[in-house]
Amino acid sequence: MYAKSTLGFIAAALCCPLPVMAATFHIAEDRMAVVNGERVFILGLYENPSDDAVLQEAADAGFNLVHVSADKAALDRVHAHNLWAWINTGYAIDLGEKAEERATALRSMVERFSAHPAFLVWEVPDEALWNCWYEAILWRTGEEPRRLTEKINALEDEDQKRGLREQLAEMRRLQHLARYDEAEPLADALWSALGEYPPRPGYGLADAPARAAKLCEGMTAGYRLLREIDPDHPVWMNHAPRNQIAQLAMFNQAADIVGCDIYPIPFTPKLGHSDLAERSAAAVGAYTRRMQQAAPGKPVWMVLQGFGWGDIQPERSEADRRELRRPTFEESRFMAFDAIARGARGILYWGTASIEKDSTLWKDLMRLAAELRALQPVLSAHDAPIGIHVEIKETFGSVDRTIHALPKQVGEKVWLIVVNECPDPLVYVLRGLNAPDQTVYQEIDSGQRVSVEEGTLSMGIAAQSVHILRPE
Repeated sequence: MYAKSTLGFIAAALCCPLPVMAATFHIAEDRMAVVNGERVFILGLYENPSDDAVLQEAADAGFNLVHVSADKAALDRVHAHNLWAWINTGYAIDLGEKAEERATALRSMVERFSAHPAFLVWEVPDEALWNCWYEAILWRTGEEPRRLTEKINALEDEDQKRGLREQLAEMRRLQHLARYDEAEPLADALWSALGEYPPRPGYGLADAPARAAKLCEGMTAGYRLLREIDPDHPVWMNHAPRNQIAQLAMFNQAADIVGCDIYPIPFTPKLGHSDLAERSAAAVGAYTRRMQQAAPGKPVWMVLQGFGWGDIQPERSEADRRELRRPTFEESRFMAFDAIARGARGILYWGTASIEKDSTLWKDLMRLAAELRALQPVLSAHDAPIGIHVEIKETFGSVDRTIHALPKQVGEKVWLIVVNECPDPLVYVLRGLNAPDQTVYQEIDSGQRVSVEEGTLSMGIAAQSVHILRPE
């Protein structure tokens, strides 16, 4: 990693304690968070460690936002560690049902927490849109066919078995064709033929769009009320890495900040966290772009991987759990900067509650947070108003992914964040740099230096890796 002296002047600006008055948070025109009048790149942690030493370690490393329960003591504790916090509203935000009761609950939360100096942002229920579909998927395509099969197999009448198995096969065929409006009534009829009342009649994928629309309407009403009674704290909505742009855009009306969680390590058919064609670590950048498409003009905060899939899937075999490993430092660093280069204004880590605090991954995340902390004035700076054209020199690969360069205006100088999303090493050429000839850029990790010639510079970059180029 780069020497402390390289960015020491930057880190010094971050040592001031948080103010004791209520925190105010608004969003700048370029989608950057402005907290208490200062531009801030958000670095968040879903875990609120119970060990004060661990919480302080995270704060010292560079995390500035943590999730807390709706509890004043929890806010007091994170404030003592010089951190901000977010609180989830739960389904009190959905005024589509029990509107008066839930509106009262929202007002109570605002009264209890909004004036606290540690409180920064509201979050709505996690993956709310996806859950309109996911539970129906689990029931209609998983548990229900299994239970129906067991009950049919237990019958003694062979003719009845045969007929019901044919109906079950037809139900499955229709599901495989996405004809849920035909498959689900057939499933309900199978339960009736077995002499049982359907466990979840009318609940499935066929009516998921209607459920989602109803939830969206209720959450939008709750969002409007919340912003009316608390104009100083924006609302953040986290999505699953699923759903269509139009569906996401509909829900994003009920939030000021949007994003999604994406955990693509390791790249294996045994994991299905991403359903995009891009399944490698570069899925982070792909979903960052997708979230921005679904919420033009709003900040995107991405939720990244702070665990290994083997840590949270104890039902897997020991061999599978070893394969479903934790990210390396290089992978974590690439995913963070891939999100940043693609426009994220914040990144947060989920899953660290499942890892040991003396583990390599935890130490890697603290190391990465320290780098991001040192770069805070760069990350929170305005994007430089220059049009950089990226070229890639000829190579052996297909190069169906790209290199992205993000210029950041820091004072009078332009820093460059360059990310190679391709799984091969490449040589890139950046054209259109608004810098005098012989301007020297230093890559802060390797120390490599390169000069600008006629508004152009060129460097080699490893597969799925990052260059941070500092102007000298």
